[in-house]
Amino acid sequence: MRQFFKHPRAIERFRTGPLGGHIDRFAGLLFEQGYSRVYARNKLWVLRDLGRWLDRHGLCVAQLDERRLADFARDRTRRGRLLKPGSGPMLEKFLAHVRESGAVPAPPAILPRDAKSRLECAFAEYLEKERGVCRATIENYLHEISRFLAHRCRREPLSPSRIKAKTLNAFVLHRARQVRPRRAKLTVTALRSFCQFLRFRGDLTQDLSGAILTVPNWRLTSVPSSLTPEQVRQLLSQCDQRTATGQRNFTILLILARLGLRASEIMLMTLDDIDWEAGEIVVRGKGARHERLPLPRDVGEAIATYLRCWRPRCATRRLFVRLKAPIRGFRTYEAVSSIVKRALAHAGLRPPKRGAHLLRFTLATNLLRRGGSLAEVAEILRHRHPDTTALYAKVDLHALRTIAPRWLGGRR
Repeated sequence: MRQFFKHPRAIERFRTGPLGGHIDRFAGLLFEQGYSRVYARNKLWVLRDLGRWLDRHGLCVAQLDERRLADFARDRTRRGRLLKPGSGPMLEKFLAHVRESGAVPAPPAILPRDAKSRLECAFAEYLEKERGVCRATIENYLHEISRFLAHRCRREPLSPSRIKAKTLNAFVLHRARQVRPRRAKLTVTALRSFCQFLRFRGDLTQDLSGAILTVPNWRLTSVPSSLTPEQVRQLLSQCDQRTATGQRNFTILLILARLGLRASEIMLMTLDDIDWEAGEIVVRGKGARHERLPLPRDVGEAIATYLRCWRPRCATRRLFVRLKAPIRGFRTYEAVSSIVKRALAHAGLRPPKRGAHLLRFTLATNLLRRGGSLAEVAEILRHRHPDTTALYAKVDLHALRTIAPRWLGGRR
């Protein structure tokens, strides 16, 4: 509280009433998450009014829930004291805080009422417990299955036992007309996993996963999109390293360009993943794998500058954090891809693909053009299967010249 209020009498006002020390601890949370003094003061005054409202109605903190918050807001409206923008989410944040402390009981579990929601929840549990699928994949699968079930229930009520191959393939064709081939392939994968789940549960007597259409998406038919070394330097130079945002984005782009990490690996990186003495960095890759990579000198210097001068003080151990309150790590890997897209736009570069994977492709392509081998590319990019690296064979022009047949109409 002393971070936001200087006068002792003002601080004591918050420490009385049914909310008592809860507001004090919540103020510490706001300070840790980087909220400004003016913003926090305004919201803490609202919490003090909430404590007085509870006291007037003879309620204790254990009786606080969403319904009480709604009653409090309506009472303020009747009195002509409307809540300022942002006060509603802050009240919900405070409720979640006191629930975590154990002062307020957890809300009763909200059970899904319809068969569609129950089936989705059961499928998610199957993926997590029986298949060991990571959370990001579960969310992607559920997104497609939710669409399939909505499409399936348009004409008749949901009955898992009556799902046929014809129904599955009709949805695949419907989805393929809406999205790109790569996303349509995800639809097929999710449906196959869903059919295996229904067979596992006993809803289907036959496994229909093999009857689902395959979406053609020949990834080896195109050349990987990449940047030239000059364009990479242009991309890095557009970052203003005199600002917190510029230095953070420069460090992220440099790691992507020098180490070829995925966006999700940047998002999950923590302060503990950097071994300064050994000059290594731990990468949390796919399949819950942890791998150690050498830390290049320029990358280490960029990270050190970011940590010493620009990274805000916060409780999270994530290496890269938001610069606006609440200060925490990125929620999704899309935040990293968005940084790359904005940097490309500022640098005036418009490649066909503009996500974080562009710099991964660039690293592999430039390595091959400098005489590296596919085996070296596979080692740097940490590919588990040689087929994954085969995509880059088409940019290895030197090796392709040695196996290209002589043109019969040419000069010998």
